[in-house]
Formats: sequence, structure tokens, C-alpha cells
Amino acid sequence: MVGTTGIRDAYNDVRTTCRKSFRSAGVGNAIATLVERSLLFLAQRSDRVALTSAVPGKTYFTFARQGTVARPVNRALFSDDIKAVVGSWRGRTGRVLPVDFARTAYTVALAPCLALELLDRGNKKGPATYFECLVGHIFATSLGAEPERRASLPILGRSIPMTMDFLFNTVEQQIHLPVKMSTRERVVQAWSHQRILDTAHGEGSYRGLMVLFSETKLDSRKLEVVEICVPDQWLIYQTTLAHMDRIYYFDMPVRYRELTETYPDLLRILPFGDCISELAPTDDG
Repeated sequence: MVGTTGIRDAYNDVRTTCRKSFRSAGVGNAIATLVERSLLFLAQRSDRVALTSAVPGKTYFTFARQGTVARPVNRALFSDDIKAVVGSWRGRTGRVLPVDFARTAYTVALAPCLALELLDRGNKKGPATYFECLVGHIFATSLGAEPERRASLPILGRSIPMTMDFLFNTVEQQIHLPVKMSTRERVVQAWSHQRILDTAHGEGSYRGLMVLFSETKLDSRKLEVVEICVPDQWLIYQTTLAHMDRIYYFDMPVRYRELTETYPDLLRILPFGDCISELAPTDDG
């Protein structure tokens, strides 16, 4: 039976290895260990709870332990097959089919977050940090480059640094990569940072790609799942602040899917699995 210490140790290992290199195989191995322990913990030491879904076409459940209820889980995207999930993650390449990778990536992204939430009620920083490490590692291995955290901005004759989520600089392109578990109102920061980069370095110098997990919210009393989206605000940001080239979701909200279908030339909101086919594959990592 998996102990709580083992999960915390594995989580700390992911953070430690990411500080050294997002691109290294060590990060991928640390993630695999954490995911395996998390899935075992969920299977052995928590209970499944059915949820009422107010999201059209989606079914959700969650895990609970000692009075603590974790975040919603999309039944269609989550896999209980520990061997298959970990094996797929360890054996991934840049040529994995998007539909196959999407299911693996969703489970790899969510399982540690669920375990961390059940171990520490109200723990939001841990899941967010892990998700950032995961996405940073996937992009670093796919692009064959380490990310930077600070942009150097020429302001009034000075070079002033500003912290951002991720910046990738390769021979082919420069990428600004905001990463968030969910957005709500603070999503405007991604467009603001993109506008700053456009102003400082020239519009289009940095390609804006944003990666998000989901927009689900759980009413713990009713055990009901809803999606909170602000499509009109996104249209304002995209047309008046800056242009984000792609927005990827692990669990794509229904209203944002409808938004990109209505304005296909303005907003490209896609399932996360699609991004892998758009990035340059590498053989290492």
C-alpha cells in the first residue's frame, strides 16, 4: 500500500529535477514515479464519488478521503490502468498520436493533483506547481530547448527583467507559454504579458501559446460540476490587448469549443493532444 510520504517525496523530486533541467530524462522519470504512486494511492486509499454534471456531453466523478473531496475527473479522459498510463508516458515520443497522448497526458496531469489535494486539504500551490513542471517538461523535450523564466525588456534605455511562466527560444521560433490549471479573471495576465513582449520586441516576435487544464468547478455540497467560462472577455483580450496564437486545454470547455468554432480565424482553442503534433519532435528527454 502506498504511503503518503512516498507521494510527497516523489512530488519534491519532480520539483527538484525541474530546477536543474526541464528537458532531462530525470524529470520524465520523476513524473512517472509520482503518477504511479498517485494512481496506487487513489485506488487503495480513497473512495470514488459520483458527481452530477451540468456540463453538456461530459460525465465527471471524483475521489474522496477522510472528508476531503478532490477536484472533478472527466470520466472519458481518465485511465485507471496504471501500467498502461505509466508505460505510455515512459515510452512517449514526439510522434504519439494526439488522441492517444491526450488520454495519457490528462491522467498524468491530474492523478498527482488529486492525491496532493486529498493529502492536504485546500492545497492549491502543489497541484499548480506540478502542472507547470509537467507542461514545461513536455514542451522542453518537444522543442529540444530549456525554457527561460525572465524576459529582458528594453525600457527607457535600460534592460529590465520581468518574470513570466515560460519563454522558449529556438532556431525556428520564440514562444511565450503561459501555463495555468484554470483561468477565471486572472487569465488577462497572459494577454498582458504577450502585449508587453509585442511592444518590447516587435509584434509576432514571440508566438503566444497558452496551456490550461480545465475550467470546471465543483459544488462540494451538491456534488455538481459546472464549467465557468468568460468567452466575451476572451474576445476583448484577443482583439484589443494581444493575439494568442493557440490555446490548449487538457479538458476543453464546451463554451470555448463553441467560441473557436464561431471565430476560427480569431481564436484557435484546441485539445492539448493537438499541440504535440505542432511542435518539433526530438528523440531525447
